[in-house]
Amino acid sequence: MLKSDDERSPLRKSLPEVTNELGSHLYLYQILEETPNGVMVVSLDHQVLYANPAANQLLGVHYRNLTDTSLENLLGEENQWFFYQIGQFFDNLSEMERLKIRHEIELTTGENRRKILDAVLIYPPSSPEYYLMYLIDITQRKKLEGELRRRNTFFNNLINSSVDGIIAADMNGTIILFNEAALTLLGYHDEADLERLHVTNLYPGGLAREIIKRMRSNDFGGKGKLLYHELSVRHKDGHEIPVRFSGGIIYDRDKEIATFGIFTDLRDIIKIEKHLEQTHNMLMQSEKMAGLGRLAAGVAHEINNPMSGIMLYANLIKEVVGEHHEVSGDLDTIIHEAERCKVIVADLLEFSHQTSYEMEPTDINEVIRKTLGILENQPLYHNIEFRLNLADGLSPVLGNSIRLNQVVMNLLVNAAQAMNGDGVISITSRARAGNDINEVLISDTGPGIAEELQDKIFEPFFTTKTTGEGTGLGLSVSFAIVKEHQGTIKVSSGPDKGATFTLRFPVFVDTVQGGGIHEH
Repeated sequence: MLKSDDERSPLRKSLPEVTNELGSHLYLYQILEETPNGVMVVSLDHQVLYANPAANQLLGVHYRNLTDTSLENLLGEENQWFFYQIGQFFDNLSEMERLKIRHEIELTTGENRRKILDAVLIYPPSSPEYYLMYLIDITQRKKLEGELRRRNTFFNNLINSSVDGIIAADMNGTIILFNEAALTLLGYHDEADLERLHVTNLYPGGLAREIIKRMRSNDFGGKGKLLYHELSVRHKDGHEIPVRFSGGIIYDRDKEIATFGIFTDLRDIIKIEKHLEQTHNMLMQSEKMAGLGRLAAGVAHEINNPMSGIMLYANLIKEVVGEHHEVSGDLDTIIHEAERCKVIVADLLEFSHQTSYEMEPTDINEVIRKTLGILENQPLYHNIEFRLNLADGLSPVLGNSIRLNQVVMNLLVNAAQAMNGDGVISITSRARAGNDINEVLISDTGPGIAEELQDKIFEPFFTTKTTGEGTGLGLSVSFAIVKEHQGTIKVSSGPDKGATFTLRFPVFVDTVQGGGIHEH
């Protein structure tokens, strides 16, 4: 600490001496008396020699009662650390580059009011007998700073809590604000990467210029605004993300200082909309097929009886005229075409569910193997390679093996015909959804199915084959059979990439609940 009075030279000046010095400079004295900041002259043994009215008021002491008062007592116990800093300052005075220290202190005045003061100590080398203490009331400033911090914290939390990406940039395109959702949306993990990114790089092509142009227009929500626009932003890896964008320009006295954007990720919404559209189309397809099924049933019954009569009388005539008669060939044609009509009628009845079959636990792999056993030795399949990948231990499905055999056969016949009897057919079976679903994939290496036709191939009487080669009932009947088994059938294809039909059936669990056998 400091030396005692009798060890210092020269001795500290007295109060009258300090006052006389100030009084000799009347203009200086007047300034000190009128300034709103507190000014004190303190001896080197820390006794207050002079204090202006502002210092008295800030410290909560009546005017003129501060003189000959210890600075340590004025600071109080709560600021003893500052008094210690003052002692350290003078102990190391010879090593100090600047003869000044500054600290914030807190005081409770006699009015029980809490004040925060900016205390500045200056040691003037020309007058080593005392030092100066300046006190600046920063209570209101600190209060405003605290309120500003609280508001900033609130707004930062609000912005970071948003599920939408929020980004702001200055008019030079430098990104100055972004939230966690923006990082996630754009695929950035390092905040520094996004900070270094120019805002125009967020958009494909010249979209950034178009956005700012529209913001400056009055046609999209008012000047400085752009509301509810659907556009794309660029992910870190380069692919584009569909978003709904709302944003605007921030002004300061009509001067543009920044822009901001709020980005709502539309990917999940688009998926849901697409799924709803597919569901709607499936419902429409089911309703259409139900109506056509009722119509087909009526037509089939009306045609079946006349066809039986035609075949009966054609055979009777053939028996009468004999095999070598000149009309015998014509009669064979009549009988053949009538039989063909009977097959079509049988397909119509299948399509309209006019027959009933027993449903029982069925091994889907066994259905596939039996179907192959029937087809693989036929001439159409001699140049076709079958590749099987059938999973072992698949749970059975509740179904009818004959009807499921018809589905697989229709798909294999279509695949072979699409490849003109030369190519590869792959058949895969596997468990899905935690073994709750059996999935069968049948793929070929044919020319594929055009995208615009993929939604039509399950419609009754629709066929891509030439007239006389197909009835257009094979896939529609297969669709009806799969639906009857609580399953689904879908197709995926591309030009020159073949076609893949995916069948999915719920597995059958052999449990008895309430006296019945239930499906899983």
